[in-house]
Amino acid sequence: MKIRTLLLGVAALLSASVAEAQQRRITGRVVAEEGNTPLSGAAVTVVGTTTGTYTSEDGRFAINAPGAGSVNLRVRRIGYQQKLVPVSSVMTDVAVSLTRDVLQLEAQVVTGTATVVSSANAANAVSVVNAEQLTRVAAPTVDNALQGKVAGAVISQNSGAPGGGTQVQLRGVSTILGSYSPLYVVDGVIVNNATINGGLNVISGAGGGNFSGSQDQSVNRIADLNPNDIENIQILKGPSASSIYGSKGTNGVIIITTKRGAAGTNSIDFTQRVGRSTLANKLGSRCFGSAAEYSQWAVDNLGVDAAGAADAAKEYTDAKVKCHDYEEEYYNNSGVAYETIASLRGGTQGGSSTYFVSGLAHHDNGLAPNDFYNKQSLRVNVGQQLGSRLSLNANSEILHTLTQRGISGNDNNGITPGDIFSSTPSFYDLRRASDGSFPYNPSAILGNGSNPFQNAELIKTPNNTYRFISSVTSNLSVYNSERQTIDATLTGGVDTYQSKDRIISPATTYVEAATFGALAGTLFNSDGEILNANLNGSLVHRLVASMFTAQTSAGFRQERRESNITQLTGRGVIFPSVTNVAAASQTFPNASIGLTRDFAVYAQEEFFALNERLLLTAGVNSEKSSNNGDQQQYFTYPKFSASYRLPRLPSFASEFKLRAAVGKAGNQPTAGRTTFLQNLLYEGNTGTRASTVVGSPAIRPELATETEGGFDATMLNSRVRLSATFYKKKITDLLLQAPIVPSTGFQVKYLNGGQITNRGTELELDVTAYQRGTTSWISSTTFSKQTGFVDFLPEGVAPFNPGVGSFGRYGNAWIQAGQSTTIIQASQSCSGPLSASGSCPKASRVLGLVGDANPDFNMGFNNQINIGHLRLTGLLEWRKGGDVVNLTNNYFDGFDLAKDTAVSRLRYANYLAFNGAPYVENAGFVKLRELTVGYELPSVLTRNAFGGRAQNVRLELSGRNLKTWTKYSGLDPEVSNFGNQPLGRFQDVTPYPPSRSFFLSLSSSF
Repeated sequence: MKIRTLLLGVAALLSASVAEAQQRRITGRVVAEEGNTPLSGAAVTVVGTTTGTYTSEDGRFAINAPGAGSVNLRVRRIGYQQKLVPVSSVMTDVAVSLTRDVLQLEAQVVTGTATVVSSANAANAVSVVNAEQLTRVAAPTVDNALQGKVAGAVISQNSGAPGGGTQVQLRGVSTILGSYSPLYVVDGVIVNNATINGGLNVISGAGGGNFSGSQDQSVNRIADLNPNDIENIQILKGPSASSIYGSKGTNGVIIITTKRGAAGTNSIDFTQRVGRSTLANKLGSRCFGSAAEYSQWAVDNLGVDAAGAADAAKEYTDAKVKCHDYEEEYYNNSGVAYETIASLRGGTQGGSSTYFVSGLAHHDNGLAPNDFYNKQSLRVNVGQQLGSRLSLNANSEILHTLTQRGISGNDNNGITPGDIFSSTPSFYDLRRASDGSFPYNPSAILGNGSNPFQNAELIKTPNNTYRFISSVTSNLSVYNSERQTIDATLTGGVDTYQSKDRIISPATTYVEAATFGALAGTLFNSDGEILNANLNGSLVHRLVASMFTAQTSAGFRQERRESNITQLTGRGVIFPSVTNVAAASQTFPNASIGLTRDFAVYAQEEFFALNERLLLTAGVNSEKSSNNGDQQQYFTYPKFSASYRLPRLPSFASEFKLRAAVGKAGNQPTAGRTTFLQNLLYEGNTGTRASTVVGSPAIRPELATETEGGFDATMLNSRVRLSATFYKKKITDLLLQAPIVPSTGFQVKYLNGGQITNRGTELELDVTAYQRGTTSWISSTTFSKQTGFVDFLPEGVAPFNPGVGSFGRYGNAWIQAGQSTTIIQASQSCSGPLSASGSCPKASRVLGLVGDANPDFNMGFNNQINIGHLRLTGLLEWRKGGDVVNLTNNYFDGFDLAKDTAVSRLRYANYLAFNGAPYVENAGFVKLRELTVGYELPSVLTRNAFGGRAQNVRLELSGRNLKTWTKYSGLDPEVSNFGNQPLGRFQDVTPYPPSRSFFLSLSSSF
């Protein structure tokens, strides 16, 4: 027995010696082809094994390769094209130069919760926007910065008010009554993008008056994020890619990765921007040419007699200025905008500890008096390697925003500037008088004396938000051999914020006194507390064989979402200095509390073969949620995909990849499981009663099934990349409402049913048009076209208007089987004789389909030209077609105060006679989204100016939304009175006007 043991030991030693003898050490250096500068952090792996390492700060590496024969090294680094380096049996040292990946051919894209692959192998069309593309022009919010850069995304700002308010729609309308926003994930944390109504309705009366509503012109909270902290953004556009997020993936997923530290020398980056925003467009109003013209207007519109006409003529004659440009006078806030950005990045020499610290102070001046948007943020990201197996990464950010967006949008009380301007003859002077007072608006049409300058001075609409986003990720190497690895990842994260909205409308304003009488003086307080928390765990097993590589992952995800929103409206606050709602004569409380718990398990297999030219993927996510009728039922969302890079290509082609994917994702019901109480106001008293909408215990997620296919081609020595994607997305089990028998005590019930189908095409063309020395021209073009149709509705659900508001006489959203999901319905003809006033009796009005809000297609044109130290970048977005209902014109037309009276009168006559739909307009446009001219100062100059401490010092002049080419007669074809919602986002109702912004920037590294 002892002899046997001894022999086994000797054999083991011999085996180890042989294995050691078969190992050989290869060293090398990795540099950038341009400038021959060393590249740190490049990944070097031995092909066919799991053996790998990273380059040091000077670009050097050392790695043990198995065997004595030839091997291949694969060298990868973010921002550069990967290279396969053959190493013969006699070579011990290699030199590797990498070419900059200007077309992002080697970007790493997400395939699972803990797995990524190179975009060269990806089977889905995943858009990647890097830090440079995102921040080259100052943008107030992340979604603003994405406009025009993502094929398949329609990104529109709801109004020109400061602070954001933007909707991102990926691959068309995916729901009717459900959640419409993409899912946002920041460093593994699922963050909240809710829109909390800000209370504007309580003074504008747009939706009832005593409670906040969907017409409050509020922002979505993704606006809080600091774009300057972001390393890259990946957009998973549909269920074939986003099914890993289960019942939250139908509307797509936007994955945000923030910046990390780097090994080696510490670096400080600093940017200072100053600029301003100016009025980009205005409507103008009628200028009366004589006293006689105005007196005739008074007769026609005010019904005055001869004496009244004479008074009107004298009123005009006495005016010092015959035609005020109200928009120019009001929207001329000359405040300076600024943005200060600073960051510290570094780590230890070996990279065991890394850190990234950044700070931001941002201020935008709104166009109207006293409007503004302020943002401050502090981010700390740290990484720590604990031994050879365990690493920790912690990411935390504190954000604060303070915004005052003023008053705009739909208005039933004559308080918004657009409403006032449309009903006030332009010779009235509404500006502050020399004694400091504001004139009472004498417009008889308005009838309440409302003065926009007084409103801007006295009425406050602040939103104050504090937010904390944090995540911690641990990675443990459980097992590591030459052919196999097992890694465990655990990520925990939290997103929490407090959002406080206030409306302070003193009784001393003319509009308060006229609108609310004895109850003049309005206060509104909204306190929202939001918490999102999630915990993700996964195991990833990687097997490297001679003929294939298999990557298996499995894990779980647990989430908790809490919301607590308390709102209180007070009326009858006598003293202007009082801001305590408790002092109000009447109060109207409202509150909403939400708690959602989700749990999911998932598994995925990725199989690489044929020298990594073939990738096959299969995965499944199974999830339950407390939002569902049956809270314990698991719903399953599978996905399958394949990609293949052809091996034999013509000489002009570098790569050609075919890809196909199919997957399912869900959309959790936002309502329907429970029957709630609703507010009741009766004879001035508040109370509650059961809602007229009854919940269903069988409610379940909407289900989207998507099939996607296409190809990616790189040509002419990787100077040209063409990507084409075609998809079909079918959404079933839609969350809907159906009428029920009134004797039940309810009017409608929630149910699942019906189907809509979206089809689309996405094209991307990236070209290095010219590159020689320090001169280059890089051009990117995106194209997307999609259509969506309602295939059928369930029994008992008749065609209906899904919009929050019903502007049927002008145009509203309409859901009907066989029609587009974005069709516009309006009263377009009269079946009987007109009344004496020229209008159509209600019983004779005929409804019809008069337009479609969906654009024909969207294109983006992105160019960057470098000539030595000079850089020029520009971004154009072209949105062809798509209709908007321009109710703002109706405001002016009804009072005959539009700038072009001939067009206005014809339009209004057609409106009264129900002759077509005169306020439905084509809203296509071309916008110059971004333009930048930058110059990097010569190093000789910066050495003298900064004592040799500064490098890459750059001066830039940039602008956003500088010019719009459109035939649309309104202020901006992108506006939406109803803010963020799935449908009905095409009503233009006296919005906050659009702005163009200019910035001068100085940036440097130290």
